[in-house]
Amino acid sequence: MDQLYADILSLAENAARKAGIFIREARKTGLHVDAKSRIDFVSDKDLMSENMIREMIREKYPDHLFFGEESVYGLSPEEEAARIEAFREEDFVWVVDPIDGTVNYIRDYPQYAISIGVVHHRRIIAGVIYDPFRDELFSALEGKGAFLNGAPIRVSAAKEAGDAIVNTSMPMNNMTTRADMVSRIPPVSESFQSMRIWNCAAISLASVACGRSDADYEAGIHLWDMAAGIVLVREAGGEVTQMNGLPCALTQTNVLATNGSIHAAAVSALNTK
Repeated sequence: MDQLYADILSLAENAARKAGIFIREARKTGLHVDAKSRIDFVSDKDLMSENMIREMIREKYPDHLFFGEESVYGLSPEEEAARIEAFREEDFVWVVDPIDGTVNYIRDYPQYAISIGVVHHRRIIAGVIYDPFRDELFSALEGKGAFLNGAPIRVSAAKEAGDAIVNTSMPMNNMTTRADMVSRIPPVSESFQSMRIWNCAAISLASVACGRSDADYEAGIHLWDMAAGIVLVREAGGEVTQMNGLPCALTQTNVLATNGSIHAAAVSALNTK
């Protein structure tokens, strides 16, 4: 199984890098953009990236399942959760966000990434995030550590909330979730040194894994947004839960990832309104 997992991670790395280079270069030729809602959008490059990754997986592992953002778009939250609950213990499921941070990508803001996670035995066993703007490839395999361009990474050593930088995003799914997230900003900003709003969960989580920031909290997101980032943070020595401190399920729509040392402080701040 170790060799199979290693081969799966290698394919995920190759697919993420190939798709990332494609979207970076293809953007220069122009984009076709459609609105999912008044605050959420998709480009033709999202679809092309997802198809590219899917074909690479299908070629090597035709019996593996694929769960990509664009392929399940339009499902209700209940239908999406049911699809995830249907994953069997023996299934290998590739969880793909072909462009995380699509609005940033559309606006040519350099904060977007390819995110690929792999689920087996209903656990996230591998994750890859590729930032094509910085040419940074983050990868992790359960029990084997986390890496950036092949070099081991660890979460930060910050011990106190006052020394910590916290990332978040403005949810793109609906305004109710966005209002809830905004309401959590004052207590977080009072407790922590600084905040960053990136609107790219994959890079936000990767930044926690490599110690550039100390915590990231996200709501109104999907498994494809956070699967790779969750295993990265855990393998880099961090802690990942829901924002209320309870364990994360695959069907969860919010996440809190920290370096571990400030986790309790983050949970407290996020639940003080």
